[in-house]
Amino acid sequence: MPLNTPEPPGRIRDETRSQLGQIARASGDGPKLLGEIAPDDVEVSTPHRVYALLVRDIEAGGGLEAAQPVGWRFLLESGGNVLAGAEVSETPERTFPPTFYRGSSVGATATAVKAARALPQLQLAKFDLRLLRIPELYQMALWLHAPNTDLLIPLAPSPIGREGQVTPSPVFFRELAAHAQDYRAHQPPVWEPT
Repeated sequence: MPLNTPEPPGRIRDETRSQLGQIARASGDGPKLLGEIAPDDVEVSTPHRVYALLVRDIEAGGGLEAAQPVGWRFLLESGGNVLAGAEVSETPERTFPPTFYRGSSVGATATAVKAARALPQLQLAKFDLRLLRIPELYQMALWLHAPNTDLLIPLAPSPIGREGQVTPSPVFFRELAAHAQDYRAHQPPVWEPT
């Protein structure tokens, strides 16, 4: 079965494409997000829902069930090459304009998506492509979700290592729990009025 990339609701993809054209025209002679490629030659591809998880949820024994949806992400491609990424943040009240970016997370995502599409597990179940972000630990991972199975592929750089390796969620969270404890141990004390 192919890896499922769910379509975002509403006009999120169209608005991302529209904003991409505006950004490209506004860049003038400065650094260009797309290099020399015209916005019309760029595909807004590989949609995946973004979920966030907090350290306190991990410390409370929570796993993927505690992750909250916070937006959508796309890869911007031309001629089979990934040029950049785009992310649209959401709250229950509103959807924000897309943010465009380049950098190592774009390449790490593209590499992990390619590896995920070749996994033998995809022959057994239909997996949805998602992204899990744990901001306090600087951890991002592709999240392959099926009704009875969840697999994670940590993106570089990862505090637990395993970059690009398929990791069952119990192993991922066991290894991440130690980093969560280190994170809490190095936080300044909370001030309470006397």
